[in-house]
Amino acid sequence: MAKFGSASVIVSITDSPGGAARIITPYVNTIGGLKIENLTQQTNPFGTTSEAHSPTGMSKTPDIAIEGFLDDTALVGSGVVLKVAAADRAVGSVGRVLIVTIGSGQVFTITVHLVSYEVVAKNGALTEYKCVVRQAGAGVWS
Repeated sequence: MAKFGSASVIVSITDSPGGAARIITPYVNTIGGLKIENLTQQTNPFGTTSEAHSPTGMSKTPDIAIEGFLDDTALVGSGVVLKVAAADRAVGSVGRVLIVTIGSGQVFTITVHLVSYEVVAKNGALTEYKCVVRQAGAGVWS
């Protein structure tokens, strides 16, 4: 069974809703869990002594945090690609497409909304960013 390290990860996201895909791997130090959770509903009747659940047919992906060093390189830097754009706030936003490739081809693809972008300046350290993206459509592993 193959194991994969951080050198085998590629992260890309569109630079605005409906925009161009940009590889931001050099600017990402941490990306939160890429998880698809199947939703269930508690279905145990009165008189039972343990909880039971049934699938609802729906799934969700929890918020995904992305963090790294701030970089203002034109077109591809984290400070350019991950800034909240006016289209991110628009009522009819189509969202951004996040694609994470791991190892020999496991690919997680999801349409997301950029919900926050934060710049963190530290004394005696490099300036960092933190952003959070939230599911706009279903996440898929392929």
